[in-house]
Amino acid sequence: MELTEIWRYPVKSMLGEQIDQADVRPGGIQGDRRWAVVDAESGVSLSAKRYVDLLRCRAWTSDGEVMIGLPNGREYSAGSAQVADGLSDLLGRRVETRSADATDTIQHEFPTAVTEGEGEVFLYEPETEAFFDCAPLQLLTSATLVELQRLLPASAIHRARFRPNFLVKTSEQGFIENNWVNKDVTLGSLRCQIYDDTRRCIMVALAQGDLPRDTDVIRTILNSNEGRAGVALKTLDSGMVRCGATVEVLG
Repeated sequence: MELTEIWRYPVKSMLGEQIDQADVRPGGIQGDRRWAVVDAESGVSLSAKRYVDLLRCRAWTSDGEVMIGLPNGREYSAGSAQVADGLSDLLGRRVETRSADATDTIQHEFPTAVTEGEGEVFLYEPETEAFFDCAPLQLLTSATLVELQRLLPASAIHRARFRPNFLVKTSEQGFIENNWVNKDVTLGSLRCQIYDDTRRCIMVALAQGDLPRDTDVIRTILNSNEGRAGVALKTLDSGMVRCGATVEVLG
């Protein structure tokens, strides 16, 4: 198998950036989800699960600085007052951007009906260093995308819906990652532990870029694979991972 794409999402719930190589550490890819849009009063981070307009924004890294592009085409530094004002207008709620380095306790706002993005909100406090929902690294294979497209021939099944850090090309078929949990995987020279499935929510059905909102995607994942699509992994080592690396599941 081959590692064909690496993705980093500098700001939680925004569109991210494709990179050729990544500095991977126990806390995830360096620079991944180190920023979030938070409620200005409570400091709780907001998610596109409820605020879908976040997926109309893009975040990327330029000369070591995180930049945010708003739907109106304007671009600002992630920590600027201008981007906070623009995001507040976009979301209809007073917000600011905050880095994980400036946050003692990370809390996320979630809807109770996660697969619909509706219902009363609850707060979730993950045991992670950055603004991850749960896992520091996510991996998805081409086999899962092909299987979902087979099940949903009229839908637009695309990697972007699943926001993986690593996209792996394989000739195998079906939801092959289901059998990888509790095994190790090597991405080139970096060895990682696959410790859980990735359980999906309304995020995979939301509109973003040229992809339309499509709730059949989450319904099909729930009905055909118990809500699983991809796997969560972590590494206890640090190292560089590059596109084109050989991927091997051990054990």
